[in-house]
Amino acid sequence: MTLDRFIQLWTHRYHKSCHIFKAYFLGYSAAFHFLWRKLFFKKGKDLIGIVRTEHFGDIVAVEPISRYVRSLYPDAHIVWFVKPVFRELVANNPSVNEVFPEFCISERKALLSLGVFDKIFELQFRNNNYCPKCQVFKENPIAQQRNINVYNYFNYGNLLEVFAQSGDLIAPNAVFPADDQPKLYLTDDHRKKVEKLALTKPYLVLHCQSNYILKDWPADKWNQLVAWMAEKYDYQMVEVGLKSNLTVATDKYQNLCGQLSILETAEVIRNAAFFIGLDSGPSHLANAVGTYGMILMGSLNDFPTYNPYSGGYGRQDNAVFIRQEGEVCANLSFDFVQNKIEAVLDHSAHGV
Repeated sequence: MTLDRFIQLWTHRYHKSCHIFKAYFLGYSAAFHFLWRKLFFKKGKDLIGIVRTEHFGDIVAVEPISRYVRSLYPDAHIVWFVKPVFRELVANNPSVNEVFPEFCISERKALLSLGVFDKIFELQFRNNNYCPKCQVFKENPIAQQRNINVYNYFNYGNLLEVFAQSGDLIAPNAVFPADDQPKLYLTDDHRKKVEKLALTKPYLVLHCQSNYILKDWPADKWNQLVAWMAEKYDYQMVEVGLKSNLTVATDKYQNLCGQLSILETAEVIRNAAFFIGLDSGPSHLANAVGTYGMILMGSLNDFPTYNPYSGGYGRQDNAVFIRQEGEVCANLSFDFVQNKIEAVLDHSAHGV
């Protein structure tokens, strides 16, 4: 072994060990925090945890579970476990008493191993319950028992139904028994931030790039779509997301990528006439705020015609899925997508 390789190896081990030590320290500290809280609970009051730490579209999709758990345990102290970057999605949820910003899975394992919580609803399965620094998975016994995993989860329904089953809140392959329309809890701060943008109305919101290449539609086709809509319609077009890969030359287009928080993005979408995008986080925001959606979707791995949404998008009362069975999103032709969007914009009562 060379000296450089030796140093790299032990540097990695040092950082990993420090990370694990911090995780367990935080986990045991959190256990003390919750034990202290329980000392002041009224007799019979439960401490309940809901675990859905990522991704942000999934967190939005399972929001109805917070209301359902609250209906089952009206007097409980409900804690939502989430990654800090997504804390804003649950911070203002009136069904949640406390948000636990999770450092990593090892922290949660340490905390839950002490039996402080009276009930835990894990809305995750092994494949999306992993810390790359600790290199640790957190198993969900319910998901294991029901054989729910990353390779088959859409065989169990939409995201809300899948994660409700993973948390043992509903029976296998059951329909969610309560209001399944996701909600967001926007504040005046979000509204004021978007008002300052002074976006020209009416406008369409575009989301053109997901976090998974198999869900994407090529940038050159998006460029062509924007140019066509700019020529034919009076809508402004506003792109949201982390970053843009478009090269657009029209004053009807505005790039807001990377400039907004998640809930500020939701407020932009809420004020839009339409949302046109992919199966990704912003489409779940659009579903939650009630903006009519045109969603470009294709087959995904072993799921030729999956449906991730509940509520208005899930029933396609408030959305149209632009898809062809067996084709990945990238293979959707421009003409096919154009015709689907044209049908909505020309004939919808919301059109200009």
